[in-house]
Amino acid sequence: MRRSFLVLLLLAGCASGPMLIPESHLVEMAAMEFEKIKQEMTISDDPEGTAQVARVSMGIAKALGSEMPDAEWEYVLLEDPSANAFAMPGGKIAVFTGLLETVESDDELAAVIGHEIAHVLFRHSNQRMTAEILRSIGAVATVVATDDMDDGDRALVLAAYGIGSQVGVMLPYSRHHESQADQLGLLIAAQSGFDPRAALLFWEKMSESNPKSQPEFFSTHPGYDTRLQNLRDAMPEAMQAYEATRLP
Repeated sequence: MRRSFLVLLLLAGCASGPMLIPESHLVEMAAMEFEKIKQEMTISDDPEGTAQVARVSMGIAKALGSEMPDAEWEYVLLEDPSANAFAMPGGKIAVFTGLLETVESDDELAAVIGHEIAHVLFRHSNQRMTAEILRSIGAVATVVATDDMDDGDRALVLAAYGIGSQVGVMLPYSRHHESQADQLGLLIAAQSGFDPRAALLFWEKMSESNPKSQPEFFSTHPGYDTRLQNLRDAMPEAMQAYEATRLP
């Protein structure tokens, strides 16, 4: 099953959108920002929670091996009530204490961290920043192109560009990134020896705790029903990878 993981990483590279920012620059920026976050937020002194974050993160880092050979891995548990986590280029992982109150096992935590690391492997931050640059260039071009229009018509065109580029381009782009990260994150967790079925348990709990989430069309993330179905579709391959890690 190692081959399937490498094939998916290859597909990740092929599926990448435009990237105008050198990845080395993003790694440097991430390292500085990570240090800033640790200074501005409170690092948890919970020994069990800290150990769990390190245990899961180290398991994933070991499984990734040569896929992130230059990563300088660092894991931290931050005091924050939100059920969230993030990963940054270069192997920086942060988990919020609120997430540990939601997950019930290392397997569930691995599903979340695997998802965040998948964003890094897909270089989604670079793609999003590039997309924002291109969107800004488009906005400037629209301003120039409408210079000879009357104020009312020009305002309508500029508003249409702003809304259209956000709802019609940026939000679907973000939802696509999330779906990509769900698929690869599930396989990352499985390849690391964590039961991928825990991802379904986690997102079912998140769905139950957020029954009035906004419509998917206006969201940066897929709806819970979409997300759960995508995970179910990807589960057979993930289970094969997981079972392979359990062979003697």
